Amino acid sequence: MSQWESLNRVLGRGDQGTALIAGPVRWDYVELAARASRRAQRLSAQGLVAGQVVWVSEAPVLDLLVMQSALAALDCGLLPVSPPLGTDRDQALARLAGVEWRWQPRGEAGGDLIPTGFGAAPHPGPEEARPALVIQTSGSGGAPKAVMLTAANVLASAALANQQLGLTAGDCWLSCLPRSHVGGLMIGYRCALAGASLVLHERFDAAILADDLERQGVTHLSLVPPMLARLLAVTEQPPPGLRVLLVGGQALSGALASRAIAAGWPLYLSYGMTETCSLVAASPRLRAVPALGLVGPALPGIEIRCAGTPVSPRRIAIRGPVVMAGYAEAGRRPGIGLDDGWFLTNDLGYLTAQGEVAVLGRADEVLVIGGEAVLPARVEDQMMAAPGLEAVVVVALDDPVWGYRLVAAYAGSASPDVLEGWCREHLVDRERPRAYRRFTRLPTTPSGKPERSKIKALILGAGESAHCSALEVGT
Repeated sequence: MSQWESLNRVLGRGDQGTALIAGPVRWDYVELAARASRRAQRLSAQGLVAGQVVWVSEAPVLDLLVMQSALAALDCGLLPVSPPLGTDRDQALARLAGVEWRWQPRGEAGGDLIPTGFGAAPHPGPEEARPALVIQTSGSGGAPKAVMLTAANVLASAALANQQLGLTAGDCWLSCLPRSHVGGLMIGYRCALAGASLVLHERFDAAILADDLERQGVTHLSLVPPMLARLLAVTEQPPPGLRVLLVGGQALSGALASRAIAAGWPLYLSYGMTETCSLVAASPRLRAVPALGLVGPALPGIEIRCAGTPVSPRRIAIRGPVVMAGYAEAGRRPGIGLDDGWFLTNDLGYLTAQGEVAVLGRADEVLVIGGEAVLPARVEDQMMAAPGLEAVVVVALDDPVWGYRLVAAYAGSASPDVLEGWCREHLVDRERPRAYRRFTRLPTTPSGKPERSKIKALILGAGESAHCSALEVGT
């Protein structure tokens, strides 16, 4: 059985268990398989052939779920994007990857395939190298890239995650992460492989999430740290049935981890990225706050190498069955961005003597201030111990003498003057911000991560100066 046939078999299980819960909608796997079969017939009749890729909006979420199964049945790839469709970035991504079709949903009636005009050239290569997923990501300069993930990558990733996190039939995973990103999209594959239920939320809403955790009997949940902070503001105590709260996407501050652990939340740290089909390393359930950046061991079958130390972190390299086929270009040839199967990440870290991976920042974020290296992620983690701080992002502005000066953008009740005093007492000079900007709420990306470029632009627009450290900025 080929990997594509295996993926199709997983997504079209056809058993009686609950596959999906989305508000009032509840489908079992039989219903989902029937809808996917009808969709596959419609796509084939409109000209879709094996090996081609379809650009699909992540909303409505039910339509995207059906498309996942239908495209797997036809040996075709999925490029999920966030609405609205047709942005310049989407167009650039579709052109870059030679995507042949765009899907235009038409409610319950189905929808139509629209040619993009970008995929006229044939795509050579073996069947196993065809992308099941083409996922957008960004390079160090912010330019769009398209990551090709094969059916084998998807199946290996889902199986390893399920093994690590104990997801089995009858369990229930709530997904409120964007499904145009690999972290949100892979939850559906994990549930299908295990025969578990997928609870889908169109967007993150802490109050609705807290209610559904109880009402739907959720056993597994994935969040990024800002989402966790907002959830704890709504409900301090976890529901008794929740066994796994997987936190990833960015570093989890020690202060937030301590608060969640003390309240009894079953925290698991994760490390992964689009190029590795999500998860590659994970912690056991946290009983205490780990060392800065420490995640946990690699999942079985995944190799991680890194020559760094806690004092001098180095770039992390990863190889294994979850690592992408390569970055896409118009011919979708495999191998671009890989070296003998190894993917050299932009993440800086080290491996402990026990083989656990620690991630301390990104190579493109290292700053040289007064001749010494500074990692903004480390500064942010230390600052989260300050009283009256809910979230903080440290950005760097050019400085003609020191190279850079740091500005702390934060949300919380602490005044800029009080926070400045705390930093003078607790941070070494090169890591201490020179200005402090209070936000009503820090801007975030659709995936819930801080939108650093927007935060920096708002600070500059407000007239950043070393002489106005008490300025407040609302968003």
